[in-house]
Amino acid sequence: MADAYTRIADAIVPSVYAQYSFEEHVQSLEIYQAAILFSDPAIASKLSMGGRSVDMPGWKDLGNDPSEPVNDDPADSIEMKKIGARREVAARNVRAQAWGIPDLTSILAGDDPQKLIVRRQTDYWQRANKLTLLGILKGVLADNLANDAGDLVRITGASIVDTDIIEAAYLMGDRADKFKTIWMHSKQMKALKLADLIDYVPPSEQGGPLIPYYMGLRAVIDDDIPVAAGVYTAFMFKDKAILWNELPVNTEGGPLEFDRKPRQGHGGGVTEMVARRHFVPHVPGTRFLDASTAGEFATDAELALAANWDRTASSVKHMTFIALKTTEA
Repeated sequence: MADAYTRIADAIVPSVYAQYSFEEHVQSLEIYQAAILFSDPAIASKLSMGGRSVDMPGWKDLGNDPSEPVNDDPADSIEMKKIGARREVAARNVRAQAWGIPDLTSILAGDDPQKLIVRRQTDYWQRANKLTLLGILKGVLADNLANDAGDLVRITGASIVDTDIIEAAYLMGDRADKFKTIWMHSKQMKALKLADLIDYVPPSEQGGPLIPYYMGLRAVIDDDIPVAAGVYTAFMFKDKAILWNELPVNTEGGPLEFDRKPRQGHGGGVTEMVARRHFVPHVPGTRFLDASTAGEFATDAELALAANWDRTASSVKHMTFIALKTTEA
């Protein structure tokens, strides 16, 4: 893809006393406030090793063997059992984005886009990370549908109704009451709201905007939720469902680097900005296979491939999310 710079045509050249205005991005960032993502400092300290992926070994739970009555026979020894191990693998990600600003743009626009770009870094990376998370969830579900009988997914073939949430939750049997959040498209939210199924609760005693809840689940509404051929996918999460560790960017330029090009713009000068992030997301109970990745790190599209994922959890009950697919008008 060719380099793209913010040109005069992309800016607004105001008349005298006019103010330069910025249109806020409309994508929802509420998922970052809904306790879906969490960071584990103990795990973060182990992620400094190299490699394109990160091994996360652990122990399985004890089995469900019944206890046995004892006796007084010295020759009768109880059979020994063992505890099993599991190996989860997380996908390491080092990502970057770049912006170019010719000096003449700032002069004629009457405002400095460079300062704006710096100010908007946090929100930009939240939106970019959300797309990466959606890619991971798509990939885990694609593997689940292909190799685990789709036990993480409820497909209704109809518009969402109240019983769909119950049916989806009970994909996890007696763990159905562990879900805390539902992440859904506005079309799904609209159907539930028209049915008068949404409650609104103050976020705390401190006041602020009301938070929508549905059957006890915090509802996060987001039109970046996947839509394919009229099918909308809602995700139901347990508390702290996705591990997301941000790591230092250990490159010479660091997380945000500037480069001056004085000859560009025919001598007017251009400032180039490169932003970088290093993070390790992980869905508990899964292994990143890195089976279909062209570069050093997987793209969002590659993270969405079934070939790059495998479930290591022995039961669907040990997973941290499920998906509900509905068809909305």
